[in-house]
Amino acid sequence: MPANPQIYDSDRLAHCYANDRPPVHQAICARLFAALPSGAEIRSALDVGCGAGASVAALVAHSRHVTGVDPSQAMLREAQRRLPASTFLQATADALPVESKAFDLVTAAGSLNYSDVPRALSEISRVLSPHGYFAAYDFCTGRVLPEDTLSASCFASFEQRFPWPPGYPLDLEFLPYREHALALTLHDEFVVELAMSADAYIRYIMSETNVEAAISTGMSEEDARGACWSAFGPLFERGPRTVGFRAVLALAEKIPSPSRSGDV
Repeated sequence: MPANPQIYDSDRLAHCYANDRPPVHQAICARLFAALPSGAEIRSALDVGCGAGASVAALVAHSRHVTGVDPSQAMLREAQRRLPASTFLQATADALPVESKAFDLVTAAGSLNYSDVPRALSEISRVLSPHGYFAAYDFCTGRVLPEDTLSASCFASFEQRFPWPPGYPLDLEFLPYREHALALTLHDEFVVELAMSADAYIRYIMSETNVEAAISTGMSEEDARGACWSAFGPLFERGPRTVGFRAVLALAEKIPSPSRSGDV
């Protein structure tokens, strides 16, 4: 059963996503475009589950036009404010309100596990151009490096105070690509490393869904921030630290339809 996307329909969380998330999408998209075949032209891109626009912003440097789709009005308001030149539509992954064969690239960043995956892949395949590409990627909550005893203890304290909401992980390597005319060409696991100050890290952590779940059920934002500082403050006593985001990227190519008899 898909994870529950309703937690994202929050003005507070949308503001955090628009302002406090580190540039992980940019790093992953750079890796994605480096993996495309030489000469591949991406004129139009569709981002499924665009949230507050960080993933769309990462695509803008690589595509002439980018469209973002998300079910959350709160997220879309932030995305449109941040990127007025891009197009944003309210919709889910399994019912995309766009024309068939309209996009050279479709991306889905941590959003497929909120959808009916076979229906979403069917829709993604439908809207891809005949030689288009689909990239699914995701990344885990950033952890202060190196992951030593103190780092592990701080993160365990955080997770005990803020249990993760129900959901399920999605193995991007083994999605039913072939059933939807897609051929997996790349599955890559790597770590994105970014330097972060204590304040930047706490603001980012306040945007995680387990913190939002606690706030949405009665914890004050002030108490949540205090608990995050209590959990992670010891890691930043000597200043900024390197934070690692474990990421996974899957790239698939649209399988061309067989030529019909009589085609030239």
